[in-house]
Amino acid sequence: MSQADKITPEVAEKILAKDYANIVRKVTEGKPLTKAERDMIQSKASGSMDESITIAKDVTELSSILGVSRQTLYQWKKMEDAPKANPNGSHSVVAWRQFVKTKGLNAGTKVENKFEALKARKLLAEIEERELKTAILKEEYVSLDLVRTVWTTNVGKAIALMRAKFENELPPILSGMDAISIQSECQAAIDEVCRAIHEGEF
Repeated sequence: MSQADKITPEVAEKILAKDYANIVRKVTEGKPLTKAERDMIQSKASGSMDESITIAKDVTELSSILGVSRQTLYQWKKMEDAPKANPNGSHSVVAWRQFVKTKGLNAGTKVENKFEALKARKLLAEIEERELKTAILKEEYVSLDLVRTVWTTNVGKAIALMRAKFENELPPILSGMDAISIQSECQAAIDEVCRAIHEGEF
């Protein structure tokens, strides 16, 4: 059996916790995160749990997985419909998680996960705020006020151009023309205005 196969759930949890602490430190130092590191924060923020462990070898391991003391677990084992141990002394983690959920029991892991999820969501919000500020500095985004100002200015210029075409330039040109010629001149004026708006030529 390789060394990796001997890693217990407790050791694996400590390794993941250290990895997460390193990610938090990177965020604090303003360093960019890899996709895997960001995915880890998002997973923790969602409150997702590791469902890969399905069998606990004994009561001690089961209580650790469920996040409660052995005394609490012994009390739960006395409850009606509590999952029974397997012949070899192991326990079904899946059955116990379902039992805890059905009975509305307060598993420590669940409470801890909620608390950790809240911290992760706060951290994720800080990361997103920092990324947004960086994007704004790089001019990848512009403020809503600037968009409104530019939009209002351009609309005003477009209206001024249309008025100049239809109120000043066209009337003398259209004088004495037939309907078809008037329509053609108006279409040309409209096309010119649309082109100026599209290309920003005011």
